[in-house]
Amino acid sequence: MRSRKIQVAIIVALWAVLGVVLHGKATQPLDASTLTPIQSKFGDWAAKIDSQRNSGFLFKYFFNPLRAFVDSFVKIIRDVISLPEGHNLIPILGWSGVVALFGFAIYATSNLKTTILGVSLLVGCGLLGVWTQTADTLALTIAAVILSVAIGLPLGVWAGISNRALAALTPILDFAQIMPTFVYLTPLALIFLIGPASATIATMVYSIPPVIRITAHGIRHVPHTVIESATSMGSTKRQILSKVQLPLARETIIVGVNQCVMAALSLVTIASLIDAPGLGKTILLALQTLNVGKGFVAGLAIVFLAIMLDRSASAAGARARNFVPPTESQIKRRRLSVVLAGAIAFTFMYLSRTILALAVFPSSLNIGPHVENFTNSALKWAKENLYFLTDGLQNAITVTFINPLEWILSGTPWFLTIAMIVGIGFLIGGSRPALIAALSFGGIVVIGLWQDSMLTLTQVLAATVLTLLLGIALGVGVGRNATFDRIMRPILDAGQTLPVFVYMVPLLGLFGATRFTAIAAAVVYAFPVVVKLVAEGIRTVPVTMIESATASGSTSWQMITKVQLPASRKSLALAINQGLIYVLAMVVVGGLVGGGGLGYDVVNGFVQLSLVGKGLAAGLAIVFMGIGLDRISQFGAKRGSPADRI
Repeated sequence: MRSRKIQVAIIVALWAVLGVVLHGKATQPLDASTLTPIQSKFGDWAAKIDSQRNSGFLFKYFFNPLRAFVDSFVKIIRDVISLPEGHNLIPILGWSGVVALFGFAIYATSNLKTTILGVSLLVGCGLLGVWTQTADTLALTIAAVILSVAIGLPLGVWAGISNRALAALTPILDFAQIMPTFVYLTPLALIFLIGPASATIATMVYSIPPVIRITAHGIRHVPHTVIESATSMGSTKRQILSKVQLPLARETIIVGVNQCVMAALSLVTIASLIDAPGLGKTILLALQTLNVGKGFVAGLAIVFLAIMLDRSASAAGARARNFVPPTESQIKRRRLSVVLAGAIAFTFMYLSRTILALAVFPSSLNIGPHVENFTNSALKWAKENLYFLTDGLQNAITVTFINPLEWILSGTPWFLTIAMIVGIGFLIGGSRPALIAALSFGGIVVIGLWQDSMLTLTQVLAATVLTLLLGIALGVGVGRNATFDRIMRPILDAGQTLPVFVYMVPLLGLFGATRFTAIAAAVVYAFPVVVKLVAEGIRTVPVTMIESATASGSTSWQMITKVQLPASRKSLALAINQGLIYVLAMVVVGGLVGGGGLGYDVVNGFVQLSLVGKGLAAGLAIVFMGIGLDRISQFGAKRGSPADRI
C-alpha cells in the first residue's frame, strides 16, 4: 500500500520535471475562433441536423412530436400561473391565487407550520419584485418534475424488482451523473431548438436519475422476511409489489421525488442558456453585465423557492414516516381542516381574478431595488476595505498553486501527460481504469482541444484539492462532535439544495470574472458532499477501536490520523470520487464567469453559430475527461488504494 503511494508520488515528480524540460511541445494550442477539421465536421453535422428538422424521419415522427407535447404541457402550466394569454393582464390565476394554490398543496401533504413557511417564502419572491420570473421558474420546475416522475418512477420500480433492468439502467445512470449538465444543453438545443420545451427536456435528463436510483433502492431494501411472509401466504408478484414493497418503500420514494424536485430547480436556472424563462435568465443577464445586485435579488428568490420546495417535500416525507395510525377523531379533524384550507384557497384563487391588488403584485411593495442597491454597496465596501482577504486570498492561491499547475499541464506534451495519467491510473485502480483513461484522454487529443482541456483540468485539480482540504477537516469535526454537526447541518443542507447559479453571484462580486471565481464556486458546490461522506465514515468506525486507542493513551490528533481516518478510508475514497465529479460539473459552468477552458468553448458554441462545432467538441471533451477521472477514482476506491488517502 505504502509502496504504491510512493510510486504515485514518483510519477507526479517525474511528470513535473519532464514537463519543465519539454515545455511548449505538442500542446495543441488553438485560438478561440479557430476550428480543427474534426470540429468543422461537428459544425457541418449540426447544420445537417438543422436542415432535416422538417423532413427527417426522426424529426417528423419523434423529436418534433415530443417537442410539441412537452411545449404544450409546459404552456398549460404557464398559462395557469405565469403566462398571460392574449391581451390579458394576468394568467388564469393572479399572484395571490398561485400562493393560495401552493399553500393548499403544501398543507394537504404536510402540516400548518410548513404551509406558513412556504406561503411566506412565495410572498417574499413577490416582495423582491420578481414574481413573474418566479412563476415561470415554478412552472418549468413543476412540468419537469411531473414528467420526470412519470418516467422515472416506473423505471425505478422495474429496476427494484429486476436484476436485469438494474444492470441495464446502471451504466446510463452512471453516465448521467458523470456528464456535467452544461454539456448536453447544446445537443438538446440543436435537436429541440431553444425555449421552454428544450429546457424542460434538459431538466428531465438531470432529474430522472435520482427518482430511478432511490426508488429502486427503496424497493430492494424491503426486508426479505416480509416478502417471504407474503409469498408464503400465496400472494402473487403483483400483490407483493402493490401491497408490500411499494407501501414499505413509500418513505424512500418520497425522498427520491424530493431529490428530483431539487435537481429540476437547479437545472431550470442553468437552462436559461437555452432560453428557459424565469429567474435563471435574470441571473444570466446579471452575470453577463456584472450587475451583482440584480443577480443577488434573483438568486435570493431561487433560495426562497429551494427552501420552500425542500421543506415541503421533507415534511411530506416525515408525515409518511409516521407509523402510528391516527384516531378516528384525528382523521375527522384533519379532513375538516383540509376542506377548510381548500375553501380558503379557492376563495383567494377567485379573488385573484377580480381584485387588481390580488392579481398583480403591488409595485408599492417591491423592495427589490433596495436589496439590489444595498448588495452593490456592500460588495463595493468589501472590495475596498477587505481587499487583503479577497485579493490577498485570490492572489496567494493563484500565484503559488494555480499558475504553476496550469503552466505544467498546459505546457506539457499531450503524450507525456497521457502516459503519466495512465501510470497513475494503473497504480491506483489497475489496468481497466488505466485503459479507460488512455482512451478518454486520447479522444481529447483527436478532437483537438488538448490545451483548453488542460486549462479545465487545472481548475478541476485545484478545486478538488481545496475541496478535500476543507471537506475532510470539516467532516472530521462533524463526525466527532455532535454540537458542530448541528451547526454545520443547515449549511451543508443549503449547499446541496441551492442551484449552482446562486453561488456565482456573490463570488463574482468579490473576486471578479476570473479562474479563481470558477474554482471558488466549485469548492462551495462540492464541499458539502465531501463533509457528509467523511463524517459518515468517522461515525461508523467501530467503538471497540476508539476505546482501545483511548485506553492506550492516544491524543485527539493521534485518534484522528492513526485510527479514525485510516478506518474510514473507503468513505474517504468515495468522498474523493464524488468531490471530483461535483467539481468538474461546476468548473465547466465557471466558463460563464471567466473560468476559460472547455466551459468557455461551450458558452461560445451557444452564442456564435460559427463555433457550434467547437462547442459540441468541447462538450465531448468534458465527457471524456469526466469518464477518465471518474473511473480512476472509482476503481481506486474499490481497491482501497493509496488514492483514498492522497
